[in-house]
Amino acid sequence: APLSSSRVGSVERRQEVGPLFAEDNNPFGFVQGLFSGGTAVAQPKTPAIPDAVVESDYTLAAVFASIGLSSVFLGHDIFTSVFGGLFVLLATLFAVQASRIRFVFDGEAFELKNASGDDEQLSDSGENIVVGGANRWKYDSFVNYEFFPKGSPVPILVYFKETQTVKEDGSNDGQ
Repeated sequence: APLSSSRVGSVERRQEVGPLFAEDNNPFGFVQGLFSGGTAVAQPKTPAIPDAVVESDYTLAAVFASIGLSSVFLGHDIFTSVFGGLFVLLATLFAVQASRIRFVFDGEAFELKNASGDDEQLSDSGENIVVGGANRWKYDSFVNYEFFPKGSPVPILVYFKETQTVKEDGSNDGQ
């Protein structure tokens, strides 16, 4: 049987409508179909949340490189030069990771993806090397989160604890 549809606000209402002519070819048989107990289906319309991709930021790499290079070239002893060299290595790591990893937030989960090529095509980052499984976590599995340094207007690190990843012992009380 055909469906009639009417929209009230953001809820669509559907009602089954009987045939135009009843089985006995009565031209007024459709009236009987209109007043019969049709089924109403309320379907609330949920707004689609677009995916948000955090763009690369090389600020942290630049700061660490500046500190490291300054320590290497302006240092007066071997300790300062080694200390500066470590900062340069960390700056290199931060720059490489900023160029290849993207944080993607969609309507239901947070995910890490790899950016490849000049067109920034995002691809799956593969299995998590520490705990296994995909690098995707549903928001409702987050138990808590914290920024480092705490209270900073520009956090360097975000730590979150989640219950989606199953531990080696079979429990999932948080990773």
